[in-house]
Amino acid sequence: KGGVGKTTCAVSIALQLARAQQDKQFTILSVDPAHTLPRVFENEKPPANLHVEAIDTTSQWRALRDRVQDQLRSAIDALTPGGLTVSYDKEAIEKLIEIAPPGADEIFAVMRLAELIDDPKQHGIIVDTAPTGHFLRLLDLPKTAGDWVHEFMRLLLRYREIMPPGTLGEELVAASRALRTVDDALRSKDCAAIVVMRPERVVVAETTRLIDELSRRGIAIGAIIANYITPNTDDSCDQSMRHYELESLAALGQTVQIERRPAPVTALDDLARLVPVAHSTRG
Repeated sequence: KGGVGKTTCAVSIALQLARAQQDKQFTILSVDPAHTLPRVFENEKPPANLHVEAIDTTSQWRALRDRVQDQLRSAIDALTPGGLTVSYDKEAIEKLIEIAPPGADEIFAVMRLAELIDDPKQHGIIVDTAPTGHFLRLLDLPKTAGDWVHEFMRLLLRYREIMPPGTLGEELVAASRALRTVDDALRSKDCAAIVVMRPERVVVAETTRLIDELSRRGIAIGAIIANYITPNTDDSCDQSMRHYELESLAALGQTVQIERRPAPVTALDDLARLVPVAHSTRG
């Protein structure tokens, strides 16, 4: 869910990996519409071998819509007035944009992720995702958007001789390839999802459903991080709450547990010590 500490944990893991292997290149990529990742590094720069990137998929989606309109207009202008098929296909393509599958704007995140996966200089990629629903939608995008992209390409290919070279057509081809690349990578031994949650009984139930959904999609679980656990103090209320939280977490099996702190962790050195990487990643 939003606010459970996904970005904080992602940054902690990325910092530790980059600092431990300074001769290797890492990227932390945010596809969360909240865009909290860049703010983490506003006052301190990341290590030189850690690239920080956030993708504004919404604005890129708007730009795609504009390019579609411009290229269709050019195609119609290039044909004789008798080109009635173009008018029909123009409506069809515009309709395709309108009925794009949920999360279609995240194709741009998939395309960037595919570029990083194919980059031999990248040793590791840490993806800071959106909350559960958006995350699962992103995982399903290769399937839900694949047919949509192919239909888009089929219509555009009719006018490949009059459409401007490159641009939209090549972008759609790249999107189709990227969807396959990311889909294969997600289900490979080189990928794992790290689940971040709060230690509450209702959240444990939601987390169990998320883990089941990931398993159904063939995606491995690297770790479950239980964030914001009540500290072990002499206060009876804290002790009672902590016992309740740990009892709830027992249903999930082994978890990486992070205790609540009096103030948010913001300094990079402190962030790098927050999540024990050895227990939270698969190598």
